[in-house]
Amino acid sequence: MAGTHLSFIILVDAGDNDVHKIREALLNLDAIKVAHCPLGPTDLICFGAVAHMEELKDLMSTQVPSLLEDKFNPIEKTETLLVMDQYGEELTAEKFSRPNGTGAWIFTDQKVSSRHLTEKLIDHHPEIITAFNVLGCHDGVFYAEAETLDKLMAVIDEGFRTLRGIGASGKPMKALSRTDTRLVLM
Repeated sequence: MAGTHLSFIILVDAGDNDVHKIREALLNLDAIKVAHCPLGPTDLICFGAVAHMEELKDLMSTQVPSLLEDKFNPIEKTETLLVMDQYGEELTAEKFSRPNGTGAWIFTDQKVSSRHLTEKLIDHHPEIITAFNVLGCHDGVFYAEAETLDKLMAVIDEGFRTLRGIGASGKPMKALSRTDTRLVLM
């Protein structure tokens, strides 16, 4: 999307609605580029981009609510994470509408936050497609794909769980306090 500079992630809890129908309806909105159905507490994880904050406000206060209210029973909730920084490959509908192999979204809470750590993860693990520093209930969000579940789990075990950084005291410490991995079904 040329000229776009504000990216976001929307987490959708669909309640008792048909997740696949909600996914298709959300993908009809120009701003939504990718919508995945993961395992876990969230029914949909959507990635999108707009040109400016007013467009995002319209999307979240008018377009998404009216779409969901007009076509579906009330959904449980949505949660929006604003992307501050993005590393790695751009998520596009053409390439990432469905996982290429086994896909997962990894949400992280960080003890040590730095661009260097995110770049280190991406450089050492080509399975990590993209990474976001976000404003919201998490510090970072990563999207990864691997040929098999075993290879994906190796990235999580060898990358995220062992990631070290330098703390405020100048001593090495575990960089992440928590990860939440959600496998993508479609």
